[in-house]
Amino acid sequence: MIKSIFSIIFACMLSLGAVGQANLTINPVINSPLSGCYLSNSQLITVVLVNVSAFPYSGTCEMGYILNGGAPVTQNVTIGFMPASGTFIYSWPVPADFSSCQVHTLKAWVWDVNDPNNLNDTINTTVISDCDPIPGWLTGPNPVCSGINSGEYTLNGSYGNAANWATSTDNGLSWSWTGTTDTFLTYSNVVSETQVKVIVASPYGYCASDTTTIFTQAVDAQSDAGILTPDFDICDNGNSGWITTIGFTGNIIDWNLSTNAGGGWIPLSTPNDSVAYNNLVDTTWYRVIVKNGVCPADTSGPVIATLILGTIPGTIIGESLVCNFQNDSSLLATGGYGDVIAWWVSLDSGVTWLPTTDTDSIFDYQGLGQGTLFGAEWQFGSCPSAWSIHYITVLPVTSGITPDTTINEGDAIQLNACCGVNYLWWPNTFIDYTDIYNPIVNPDADITYFVRVTDISGCIDTARIVVTVLPDISTLVIPNLFTPNSDGYNDNWEIGNIAAFTENELTIFNIYGQVIYDITPYNNEWDGTYNGNKLPDGTYFYLLRLNDPLYVEPIQGVITIAGND
Repeated sequence: MIKSIFSIIFACMLSLGAVGQANLTINPVINSPLSGCYLSNSQLITVVLVNVSAFPYSGTCEMGYILNGGAPVTQNVTIGFMPASGTFIYSWPVPADFSSCQVHTLKAWVWDVNDPNNLNDTINTTVISDCDPIPGWLTGPNPVCSGINSGEYTLNGSYGNAANWATSTDNGLSWSWTGTTDTFLTYSNVVSETQVKVIVASPYGYCASDTTTIFTQAVDAQSDAGILTPDFDICDNGNSGWITTIGFTGNIIDWNLSTNAGGGWIPLSTPNDSVAYNNLVDTTWYRVIVKNGVCPADTSGPVIATLILGTIPGTIIGESLVCNFQNDSSLLATGGYGDVIAWWVSLDSGVTWLPTTDTDSIFDYQGLGQGTLFGAEWQFGSCPSAWSIHYITVLPVTSGITPDTTINEGDAIQLNACCGVNYLWWPNTFIDYTDIYNPIVNPDADITYFVRVTDISGCIDTARIVVTVLPDISTLVIPNLFTPNSDGYNDNWEIGNIAAFTENELTIFNIYGQVIYDITPYNNEWDGTYNGNKLPDGTYFYLLRLNDPLYVEPIQGVITIAGND
């Protein structure tokens, strides 16, 4: 009985101690779930209940939590015995959803009506559910100009955190890590093609990192106008040529020129590697503008075409009037700017020019037979050449001489010579006067007349005139009968004036069309025979060709032989 009473008293004392002094709390570090990559939607929440009093605990308490500010979840838990400073591990039986990629807030508590200290009954903690990063993509100025650039590469469309940037200048064979964790990376004065990438960590660092695709930044070489034609001189008497640039980098935008030493520039609208110039009249500066890609344009220094005094032809000193063929002298080219490099002559007043072998300032000539134009070609340095000219008139001028002519037999013609004071014609046949400029001639056959003309200066020239005399067909007398009876009268068939047609052809036919006589030329020698035998009296036919350009058609007729029988 005494023992039972003691046990009841001890139990009451324990109960009174628990009610009066038990102090429950929750460990701020929960057992589960732990932060990690892709937590599930069925995670058990497990906490550690701690009795922080000096007395054991036994009883029923309320365990509750609120996840992400949602509805409270509570559970009454009966604990049979928890010693002083003891612990009790508790898991709520209903799983919680931690699948969202975020920082989950968790408020957990323990409550006992007899707990003397409610200030330490609640904890607030977080649980991170991480997810894979999205690396996104990189952007930046592209291309840039080599050595003169600055800017930023930018990370776009990513989910997570930039963990490290890297660059490569050998097409990705090796990488330089910068340690930069910003969403951008600055650069300046890049000189070669550059590859860039970024490691992107998961939002909370629990999942594996990912890397962006490689961004390649192209680099344009700086614009370079190249090497231009050196400065040069241009001649004021004519100039032409090309100004060129070589070894340039980029595209030629245009050429400019200036005639006031660069004080103002005129665009030429010539996007080529060469520009032509022609007959500049001032000292002229040229420059070229070249632009490569995004780089600033490069403008060359000027090429200066300096205008200088060019070739100036001098004068030619010498005779201007000489006798025909009776001349032997020199011409002197003097007073020019430059050297005489060639002499030229023209016999048709400059229509065509013939070169000579003379290359100095003196030109020798002799035996000129007609008016002649002489040209001295001058040249200073590489300037265009220029000419001075000199005309020598050859006397007498015989352009008035009657040209070769044709007359009919029995006609007369008046001949003419010109430009003299004395005349002598020969031969002196069929001519009325031999000492005048316009004699009348009436030759009976072809003849050549010569005339010697002496002018007022004593020069002598000789010309000739061919007079062709055409025979008169009306003088031909063709008989239609002859009597070859050897009586010495009319024994041959004689055609009057046949000798005037020296190319004639004669053919005789009998009445049967047989050729009985054929000869070229005919000179009145047919005696009415055939093969040495006398032909019988009768009618025969003849065909006479004169072979003269004025008498093309043949002459035909009938001839009768009588007195042979």
